[in-house]
Amino acid sequence: MTVEYITSKNLFLLICDALNLMDKSLVKHGTRVSYIMSRMLECKGGYEKFEIADFMLLAVLHDIGAYKTDDVRKPLSYEAKNVLPHSIYGYLFLKYLSPLTEQSKMILYHHVDTSKIQGIDYAYLEETEILKVAEITDIWMRAFGDKFDYHMLEKYKGTKFSEKAIALLYEAVEKYDIFTKLADGTYQQEFEESLEYVLLSDEEKDKYIRMLMYCTGLKDEEMVANTIETICVCRELAAKMRLSEMDKNEIYYGALLHDLGMLTIPTNLLNAPRKLEDSEINLIRTHVNIITQLLQGRVSKNIIDIVEAHHERFDGSGYPKGLKGGSMNEKQAILQIAETVVNMSVDKPYRKAYSKEEIMEELNNGIVDGKFEGIVADTLMKNYDDIMTKAREKADATLVTHQKLKRNSEQVYKNFTK
Repeated sequence: MTVEYITSKNLFLLICDALNLMDKSLVKHGTRVSYIMSRMLECKGGYEKFEIADFMLLAVLHDIGAYKTDDVRKPLSYEAKNVLPHSIYGYLFLKYLSPLTEQSKMILYHHVDTSKIQGIDYAYLEETEILKVAEITDIWMRAFGDKFDYHMLEKYKGTKFSEKAIALLYEAVEKYDIFTKLADGTYQQEFEESLEYVLLSDEEKDKYIRMLMYCTGLKDEEMVANTIETICVCRELAAKMRLSEMDKNEIYYGALLHDLGMLTIPTNLLNAPRKLEDSEINLIRTHVNIITQLLQGRVSKNIIDIVEAHHERFDGSGYPKGLKGGSMNEKQAILQIAETVVNMSVDKPYRKAYSKEEIMEELNNGIVDGKFEGIVADTLMKNYDDIMTKAREKADATLVTHQKLKRNSEQVYKNFTK
C-alpha cells in the first residue's frame, strides 16, 4: 500500500507527539537519549545520515515498554527498580509491531551489564552499548543536577558499560558540547535537523502508523481490538461500495489513527462500569480535538477530515462541530457507521453487546431519523453477515500478533531470570 500521505520526518514527529499524550517526561527523556546517541554515532563514524536517524527513532522508543509495565510519571524510580519487564515488553513490541525487528534486541539488552553480554553474537551490540551510555548519562544528569560529572562512568568501565562507548561519549562532549546544549535546550534544534535525514520506505511508514494504533493497547487492550475490527469493517464497506483505491486508503489510515486521542483519557473512565457524568463525557469527547490537532500539518487533509468527523452524525447531533450531512462525505460516513456498529457489537463494562437484530434496528432508525448516511448504512445492513464475518476473521488474525507479544513477554522474562 503506497503511503504518500505523510513524510518520513512528519511520521517521526507524529510518533513523538502520540507518545507525549501518555507522558511528556518519558518522551523528553527519549529525545535527549536520542540526541546523545546520535552524536556518539557521529563520532564512531561509518554511518549514513539516514542510518543514524533510524537509531534515533529507536532511542526515542527505547522505554516504550514502560508505558505498559510501570508508572511512567516516576521515571527515575522505575529505572531504579526491576527494569526487565519494560525492557522485555519494549523489545517484543518493537519486534512484532514496528519495522525495527532486527534492532529490537537493543531494547532487550539496554539495561544488561556489558560484562554479561560480551561475546553475544548480535549485529547491533556496539550500538546497544552506545544506547546504554546515552541513557544513563541523561538519567544521571537529571538525578544529580549541578553535581553531575560524566566522568562518574569511569567507575563502571568494562563492567556495566563498554570502554569504547564511554570513550565515544567523551569524544561527543569535546566535539559537540552536548551537555551545554542539553542544559540550555538548544539540542532540540539539532535533534529536529537530524530528522531531515529520516528515510522510510512505504512499507515502513505503513508499519509505523499501525504501530501507533497498537500504542492504544499500552493503555487499554480492548481499544486495540475494537480499532482493528473497525478498520476491517471500513475496508469491507469501502469494497462493497466500490470506492477508488485512494478513497479506500484514506479511510484505512483515518480508521487507524482516529482513536489516538484516547491516549489522554484516564483508564478508569474508559472502563467505568457505570453511567458517566456530563463532565466525564465531555472529557472523553476531547479525544477528537486532540487527535485532530496532532495530525495537523502531519498527514493529508482528507485523512484529517475523516478522523475529525468520526463522531459527527448526518443530522447534526454529533460532535465536536455538530456537522450536518451536506458538509460530509461517504468516507466520513463509513468510519462513523463502522465504529458505531463495532461498539454496539461488543460487551462494555456498563452493558452487554447488542444482538444483530438490535444493531439492525439502530441502523434502520438512524437512516429514518437522518442520523446515518443512508447509502452507507443500507449497504452495511444488506451485507451485514458477510461484512461482519470477514471483518472479525481479519481482526482475529491481526490480533494474533498482539496476543503473542503478551505470551512471549512472560516466556522471555522466565528465560532471563533463570
